[in-house]
Amino acid sequence: MDQPAGLQVDYVFRGVEHAVRVVVSGQVLELEVEDRMTADQWRGEFDASFIEDLTHKTGNFKQFNIFCNMLESALTQSSESVTLDLLTYTDLESLRNRKMGGRPGPLASKSAQLNSKRYLILIYSVEFDRIHYPLPLPYQGKPDPVVLQGIIRSLKEELGRLRGLDGQDARDTRETEIWHLREQVSRLASEKRELEAQLGRSREEALAGRAARQEAEALRGLVRGLELELRQERGLGHRGVGRRGQDCRRLAKELEEVKASERSLRARLRTVNSELAVYKRGRQTPPVVPPRVREDRASSSRERSTSRGRGAARSSSRESGRGSRGRGRPVRPSPSPTGGRVPRFDPTAFVKAKEKKQREIKMKLAHISSLSAHIPGPLLARWPVPSSIAVSHHLSPAPSLPFLLLLCT
Repeated sequence: MDQPAGLQVDYVFRGVEHAVRVVVSGQVLELEVEDRMTADQWRGEFDASFIEDLTHKTGNFKQFNIFCNMLESALTQSSESVTLDLLTYTDLESLRNRKMGGRPGPLASKSAQLNSKRYLILIYSVEFDRIHYPLPLPYQGKPDPVVLQGIIRSLKEELGRLRGLDGQDARDTRETEIWHLREQVSRLASEKRELEAQLGRSREEALAGRAARQEAEALRGLVRGLELELRQERGLGHRGVGRRGQDCRRLAKELEEVKASERSLRARLRTVNSELAVYKRGRQTPPVVPPRVREDRASSSRERSTSRGRGAARSSSRESGRGSRGRGRPVRPSPSPTGGRVPRFDPTAFVKAKEKKQREIKMKLAHISSLSAHIPGPLLARWPVPSSIAVSHHLSPAPSLPFLLLLCT
């Protein structure tokens, strides 16, 4: 027991109702028992040393605080292991004799005086034993009538005062009740307003959720449309990639053809350069070639032009140029077996033949220049005209594919 200021309970001992009051003050335990029928009172005070010595004698030692807790549990009947009993001296002696084997008590002459006492027995029941802690309570007699009358008067005065204030208290009670009811009404009204506001917010949230769902459906439709467009664009992209691949393959093929043409033109250029060198050597010291040798050279030249795949027009032009060149030069008869003289060189005929050849070259240059506009510039830039050729023919040293084509023909 946490040292309460006081504890009073009604307890029935052997069929008689008693009032038991317990007060713990520091290390002192005060007990008072009153008979409800006769108003007889028994009271006793016990310090901590007495309680601990008593428990030690019983063979089951308990500290003062633990003993007070056990007494409280017995009074409140909160534990089945502790109970209370109220005995007279005779009852206590009988109990003691039963425990000690029936020996008579030594204080038989004082039995009348001792019978006025009462013993509050705290019974502690363990598994195979019951331990009794007796607390002696001397008899205090009945309450003083004067004191009782004073108590009665004070109670009557308090009752009258309460009755006089009953009407005012009733009015105050009604006003207080009305005030509380008004407060309750205002509180309920505020709760109603809060609930209405919450209901409005819930409706708005529901509408917003519906709008959000509609918007989500619209967005899903938009996403589906975009996915469809994306698939279509991917299909178009794949087809475009296929077309671009075809274009790349076609351009690569054309590039190979252009490279092959370039290689062919370079071969022709080398042939033209060699022919040009031969031509320049012929201009400086024109040899006297027999007609049979010239015819063999012309036939071999025609065979080369035919093997290179030149056109009939270019072959005829070259043959005409060679014929004019042959006409410009004096035709010397083949030496006869008789040893005839070689004709003398004619400078006038040679100059005329040279001028005619230059006019033919200029005409061909003009014709091929008109065709070079259709040939790409990068292709033209790959074949520069040799400076020696440009100087000898009064041409520009800049790159010129028409000149190469002219020389190839």
